[in-house]
Amino acid sequence: MALVGCGSSGGETVSTPATVHAIPPEAGHVHGLARASSGTLLVGTHAGLYASGADGELSRVGGDDDYMGLAALPAGSLLSSGHPGPGSDEPNPLGLRLSEDGGATWTRIEAVPRDDYHVIAVGGGRVYAVGADGVVRAGTAPESLRAVGQAPADLIGIAVNPQRASSLVASTNGGLRRSTDGGRTWVPAGDPVGLVSWASREALYLVDGTGRVSVSRDGGTSWATRGTIGAPPAALLASSPSELAAADHDGRIRTSSDGGRTWS
Repeated sequence: MALVGCGSSGGETVSTPATVHAIPPEAGHVHGLARASSGTLLVGTHAGLYASGADGELSRVGGDDDYMGLAALPAGSLLSSGHPGPGSDEPNPLGLRLSEDGGATWTRIEAVPRDDYHVIAVGGGRVYAVGADGVVRAGTAPESLRAVGQAPADLIGIAVNPQRASSLVASTNGGLRRSTDGGRTWVPAGDPVGLVSWASREALYLVDGTGRVSVSRDGGTSWATRGTIGAPPAALLASSPSELAAADHDGRIRTSSDGGRTWS
């Protein structure tokens, strides 16, 4: 995934973050972040799913599959996709999978075509998934996903408006794209390039290729700089307007409790 710097407006103070914790070397690199219903931060990596403990340390949950896509449902279930680990006898790719026990065990959702779903997004009571074929699949539950359209080219990720599930912002290596019809059609929505996560209607976050954090209160039309994670991002999660987590390409995990202004 290529990320380059993006423009933003606003004059808030830019801060330098400190490292919280890092994934162990055997995990490889981070692909995605999710927040369990208990508040535990879950980290999907090249070699397994990791959960943060009370001391901030990360411990692996379950096996050593490659978690290319990861998301949490409001009721606490988890969705993932990716590739089987070295010790697995599962077919490759794994398809879309569901866990009801925090990631310890997984069941493939047979109603959804077996594909490698790098992009899984949840918001407003709707689930979206985009596989290697570029088809946008959507539904009110994982089992009900149906093809609705084609994702923009060079897709990085999709963010869903939590209050309006048909409103999406896709980040691509060529800038942002917007959909107002649930992923059926897309139009250009500005030049910023980066990872996106939508915490509330007025808190759409983006981290660009330099690690700079920006927030939009109008669905991506304008942006204000908030802070920086200090490195190019590998994953971003805005679980509320104030609570954010981000990972860099060296596997360091940082969190912010003030909307991205400062990180620890």
